[in-house]
Amino acid sequence: MSTGVLLPLLVFAALGLPIFALLWRVFVVGGELRRDAQHGRAAKDLAHRADWSLAELSEIVDDIRRHKTGPEAGAASLAASEEALRRYAVEAEAIDKRATHAEGGGLLPEIERAQRAVELIEYGRGLMLDPHADASEGETSVKRGYLNLLHAREAIRARGAEIEAGVLPPSARPNTDPLGPSRKR
Repeated sequence: MSTGVLLPLLVFAALGLPIFALLWRVFVVGGELRRDAQHGRAAKDLAHRADWSLAELSEIVDDIRRHKTGPEAGAASLAASEEALRRYAVEAEAIDKRATHAEGGGLLPEIERAQRAVELIEYGRGLMLDPHADASEGETSVKRGYLNLLHAREAIRARGAEIEAGVLPPSARPNTDPLGPSRKR
């Protein structure tokens, strides 16, 4: 090849390859940012729906706990909440696969915590309805389940906000102290 053809090809390659690499990197990073934003929105949406469901349930359980309504009044709501929490757990599992967090730091453990609270409330409600069972044990189970439900609700809200913000909880942040974790200040 002659120099008249080879020189423009080399200049084109020298300029074209870095520009192509830069554009490709912009598209890759842009795609990652879009996926991360979508993931954060999904976590926030799930946390919002779970919070809303648990808020309604906590009002019903609070009425049972305070004897404003009978224990039979919450049966349908508890069953609906158990089903909703099962669906939320499936969604949370998908969200947690993508998130980076500490052990037990995703949405799924908190939703499972809410499920256990609903089970405890249902157990206590059943004891309160059983004429042969100890009603005080049923009331205690409902009260403990109610408190667990409130704590789970708050934790779900916090985890959803953390995932949406892309912020790791303090226990999941890497140690940046050059002298290690044992150094006291």
